[in-house]
Amino acid sequence: MHNINTEKKNIKKYRINQVEIGGSNLNEIDKNINDVSPSVCKIILPKKKGSGFLIKIKKWKGENLYFLMTCEHVIKKKEVESKENVRILYDYESKEIKIDLDKDKRFIKDYIDMKLDIIIIQILKEDNINEKYFLSPYMGDISTFLIGKGIFITQFPRGEILRYSRGEITRIEGYALTYNASTDKGSSGSPIFLKNTTEVIGIHKQGDPEELQNIGNFLYPVIEIIKSYNKPENNKAEDIVKYKKENIERFTYKNGEYYIGKWLNDQRHGKGTLYYKNGKIKYEGDFIKNKFEGDGKYIWEDGEYYIGQFLDGLKDGKGTLYYKNNKIKYEGDFIKDKFEGNGKYFYENGEYYIGHFLKGQRHGKGTLYYKNKKVKYEGDFSEDKIEGNGKFIWEDGEYYIGQFFDCKSHGKGIEYYKNGKIKYEGDFIKDKHSGNGKYTWKDGEYYIGQYLNGKRNGKGTLYYKNGHIKYEGNFIKDKFEGIGKYYFENGEYYIGEWLNDLRHGKGRLYNKNGKIKYEGEFVNDEYIKLN
Repeated sequence: MHNINTEKKNIKKYRINQVEIGGSNLNEIDKNINDVSPSVCKIILPKKKGSGFLIKIKKWKGENLYFLMTCEHVIKKKEVESKENVRILYDYESKEIKIDLDKDKRFIKDYIDMKLDIIIIQILKEDNINEKYFLSPYMGDISTFLIGKGIFITQFPRGEILRYSRGEITRIEGYALTYNASTDKGSSGSPIFLKNTTEVIGIHKQGDPEELQNIGNFLYPVIEIIKSYNKPENNKAEDIVKYKKENIERFTYKNGEYYIGKWLNDQRHGKGTLYYKNGKIKYEGDFIKNKFEGDGKYIWEDGEYYIGQFLDGLKDGKGTLYYKNNKIKYEGDFIKDKFEGNGKYFYENGEYYIGHFLKGQRHGKGTLYYKNKKVKYEGDFSEDKIEGNGKFIWEDGEYYIGQFFDCKSHGKGIEYYKNGKIKYEGDFIKDKHSGNGKYTWKDGEYYIGQYLNGKRNGKGTLYYKNGHIKYEGNFIKDKFEGIGKYYFENGEYYIGEWLNDLRHGKGRLYNKNGKIKYEGEFVNDEYIKLN
């Protein structure tokens, strides 16, 4: 309820959209107000006043049930338990009845367990209210309601004269709707109508005078329950709630989830919708013998959803899985809830895969694409990994063709520069040159020999771009190290020991004619002159 001090301060502002019913301009505002106003009630209890309305609800067999409907915080559980008498004024306060809150005599039910601030009290024949005063609920598709849809409310604000206000829906979330129609204290329990209609869509719950925003509850979850009731006998509560699943549109499970739809032999069968306990849809579509089967849409609580075929309660057949932002996550074949067959998977970073799946994983032939739609990898996959033979293309244009294992180049393969010329061909282990191979630099020089962990290591030969040998011998971690022979471009050559790419240790330097120029010790690439 509203804060009293705040209400006094804002009372003038907050009534800016309220119109006293009976004013000269009423018919110009809404043509239906005269039809619904007689059904709006002022509820008077010993210590408070509130609003409510008379409503009739048609059951599954066609009989009408008649109720007074208001908010649970207007008529509380403790007042029902004490069997208080309530004064009800309706037809512009020209008619009054007193009803007893006796659950042994009349059906009384609140829905606070569904987080709905709603209570219904059965109106009996002996209450002697003419049927013309009972409103009808809106029976259309609530899912079509949009933000900005026009509504109006009739109410007894602050327990005063019947008033009217209008506005628009500003938010819809589950069973709750928010709107900007003006209200005051005492308006709780008032009916909410769609603009230009006489059917009730909701019940006003509470508001905020500072923000001019109000909160109400949709009636449809309560209506669906009441529609399922069998014909009552002797107006007893225990009779009115007897039903069979085959005859109802709604059934609520112990976990709070509920189903609205077709039944057969006490099982969900045919078209139906399963809801989470917060009122959001979990599944809508076909059911067979209690299971999802046929075409349907399943929505997870995190917002992701699937539209497609189901079999035996599982995704099976053709379907599309979506991220919560409505972008496609996967489209293709499903078997027993898993991606299986041919499909297309879109990653959140923009990359995507087109190819074969098995048990929810990429498996078989497929192609992985960058977000710019250029191929990243094409070839074999195994258990969601790049494995087998394939081609991997880096974003800079260089590429590899060969064997893969565990998403890494492994086995025989060839690396290419982006111009198509070979960069390296030979053995790979876990994405690195390891074993025997040939590496060619962009300037034309090349190496043939042994590798370990991506570096030249062991025996090998380095060539000038003209094919002449530059160095042949031992390598350790990409460096000349051990015994080796180096040919200088001027024709001289060196045979001897190396350390860290430098002549170091015993060695001989020859001139281009093959005669020894120097023989002895070398330190850090310099020979030591003898005195």
